[in-house]
Amino acid sequence: MNFNNNLSDYMKSKSCRCCNGLVKNPSTYGYCPKCEKQITDAYYLVKNYLSHSPGTTLADLRKELNLPFKILHLLMEDGRISLHER
Repeated sequence: MNFNNNLSDYMKSKSCRCCNGLVKNPSTYGYCPKCEKQITDAYYLVKNYLSHSPGTTLADLRKELNLPFKILHLLMEDGRISLHER
């Protein structure tokens, strides 16, 4: 076992922006595969909901879609969704 190779691999790994777990090849947005799937699924739910209910608040999305605020905030930080003031 080559210690320098393992150290090099560890230093190249990143932390997932959602769960903070180590990720060797993070997604475009910096998530592990599990979190990327969860966030992408949430994105499609939110996108569909907003297309039918424009002007929805973050609290409305949280309540109606049962999504954690953390996921909603990450979607907003990534620029995948935006909410407009009423």
